[in-house]
Amino acid sequence: MLLTSMLDLGLSREALTAELEKLPLEGYRIDFRQVKKKGIQALQMEVIIDTPQPFRHLPEIEALIKNAPLPRQVQEKSLAVFQVLARAEARVHGIAEEKVHFHEVGAVDSILDIVGSIAALEMLEVEEVQASPLPLGKGWIKTAHGLIPLPAPATAEILKNHQIPCYGVEVEGETVTPTGAAILAATCSQFSTLPPIRMEAIGYGAGHKDFAYPNVIRAFKGKLLTRQRQIELVHGNKGGGKNSEVTGEKHDQVEEVFYTEPADIIEANLDDMNPELFQHVLDCLFAAGAMDVYFTPIQMKKNRPAIKLTVLGRPDISCQLGQIILRETTTLGYRRYPAEKIMLSREEQLVQTSWGPVRVKVAGRTPGYRNAAPEYQDCLEIAQHHNIPLKAVYQAVWRQVDI
Repeated sequence: MLLTSMLDLGLSREALTAELEKLPLEGYRIDFRQVKKKGIQALQMEVIIDTPQPFRHLPEIEALIKNAPLPRQVQEKSLAVFQVLARAEARVHGIAEEKVHFHEVGAVDSILDIVGSIAALEMLEVEEVQASPLPLGKGWIKTAHGLIPLPAPATAEILKNHQIPCYGVEVEGETVTPTGAAILAATCSQFSTLPPIRMEAIGYGAGHKDFAYPNVIRAFKGKLLTRQRQIELVHGNKGGGKNSEVTGEKHDQVEEVFYTEPADIIEANLDDMNPELFQHVLDCLFAAGAMDVYFTPIQMKKNRPAIKLTVLGRPDISCQLGQIILRETTTLGYRRYPAEKIMLSREEQLVQTSWGPVRVKVAGRTPGYRNAAPEYQDCLEIAQHHNIPLKAVYQAVWRQVDI
C-alpha cells in the first residue's frame, strides 16, 4: 500500500519495475490494477509467486541487496528497514538478529515492497517523509508461527523501539504490518498532523482487505511551507487609511514587507520543579526544533511562586515538543493553541572591527523598521581575547552598521 500510494503520485511503473528487476530474484511477477475502496479509486499491487520461495536470514537478505546494482542510497535505506525488522523479530523470539527467520517478511513480495518503497522515494526525489499516527486494528492473524494477536508482536516492538505514535480502532484485522511499520520507522522524520504544505500530487494505494472504511493509504507530495504569506505595509491602500496590510497587489509606495508563518504556542505552569532542571529542559526543546523557549515568574493558587514555561514551535512538531515537556518537567499537562509568527525580512552581515569580524543580523528593508543585532558570542570572544570591555566591542560594531 505504501508503494502503490507513491506510484499513484505519478511515478512510472516501468521505471520502478526496472529498478526491482536489478534484484537477483526469480519466480514472481507483478500485477497492477485500479480498484475502488468505498468509492475511492486507488492503485493496487499484487506480487504473484510462480515458484516456491525460501525463508531467508538477515545476512542472506543483506547480501542480496548489496550485490544488486541499485543506487547506494536505496541499498543503505533498504538494509536499514530490514535491520529494524530483525531487531524487532529477535526481541520477540528471544534470538540473535542474524538467526531470525523472516518467514513472510523474507518472502519475495516483502523484499519487493521494501526495496520498491525506498526506490520510489528516491525516484520521486522526496527530501523528507512525515506520517500521521498509525491506526491499530484488533483480533488475531495466522502466521507461520500460528495464530498471534494484533497488532503483531513485531509491529508492536517496532512502534515501541521508534516511539511511533499510534491509536486503536474498532477494526477486526491487521491495519499495520511489521513491514509497513519498519518502512515508516526507517524513513519518517515526524509522526504528526499534516504540516503546512503546498500540495503537488495525491496518491492512493489500496490494500486487499475490505473494512468499514476505505482501506487505502493516502500520500501527499508537495513543498513544506515555512513562510506562508508575505504582507506589504503600504501607504494609501484604496481608502484603507494611511497604513494598511495587503497581499497579492502591486502598490507604488511599499513601506515595509513582513513574512508570516504558522506556529503553536505551548505552555505549562511549574510550581514544584527543581530550578536546576530548567536549563536541561530548555536545551531539549531547542534541540527538538523549538523556535523559542522562555520562562516567566508567576503566582499560582495559594500565592505559590511558580514558573510559566512557554514554547513556540512549528505546528508539525508541537506534539513532540509537548511530549518533551511531559517527560522532562513535573507538569501534569500543557496548553497548546495556534498562533502566527510575523517577522521582518532579515539577512546576516559581516562587520570588520579592528579586533576581528563580527556577524550581525539585520532585519527590515526600510529605515523606519530596520534593526540590527550583533552576534553576542562573536563580541564576547573578541572582548575576552583582547581583554577589553564587551560594551566597547558592541559600540565599535554599531558605528559600522547602517540602520
